[in-house]
Amino acid sequence: MINKRMILTSCLTCLGLLVLSACSSDPAASIYEQLEEQAKSEQKAAVVAEQRTRQDEISVNTYQAVLEAGADDIKRAQNERDELTALNQNRVKLLKQEQKIRTRAFDELDLAELTSTLSSLSAAKKDGTALIDVFKEREKAFDTFLKRYAATIASEKKVLSYLTEKPNFVKIDEATADLNRTSRQATEALKTFNQLTVRYNELKPTFYKKAGLNIK
Repeated sequence: MINKRMILTSCLTCLGLLVLSACSSDPAASIYEQLEEQAKSEQKAAVVAEQRTRQDEISVNTYQAVLEAGADDIKRAQNERDELTALNQNRVKLLKQEQKIRTRAFDELDLAELTSTLSSLSAAKKDGTALIDVFKEREKAFDTFLKRYAATIASEKKVLSYLTEKPNFVKIDEATADLNRTSRQATEALKTFNQLTVRYNELKPTFYKKAGLNIK
């Protein structure tokens, strides 16, 4: 059976409600502003990701219901096939929206400039460098998730193509096994992305503190 629940919990901590006691010309304040602006974009992406997550769960349940049905039920499951087709299309649409927001957020953060600015923050340079390194790893992890999620969608379409009025159960079993494999890989990629997100959110306040930012 299909076993996948790809829940994206990647909303970055945004400190927009906090008061920063530093002038805008301060290097640390400049970094703070860039990181928090990037965090706002990440929050927008998380909203879209949550919508996709709900669609993922509905899709999982629908596939399971169809695959657990008897041969006669599968032949009559046109409504479920139509629902799965629509779900797949909507999930791809949501993923593209999420990708667009995250890609823009990643690109807008000038890592070269941030690295250069860190050179003037000796007390916080180590923590700032660690933060940037995790940011880069997180970006790569999201790219990996995109590829593996796309593979999962492709596997689902293959399973769906066999859920016809004349189902070939040998091919259905083979396609389902492939779907389980791609789903596990996508889930693993997402897990890595989420772990890096947690780490990133842990490092940010530590960096702000070391940089001497008086956040209240």
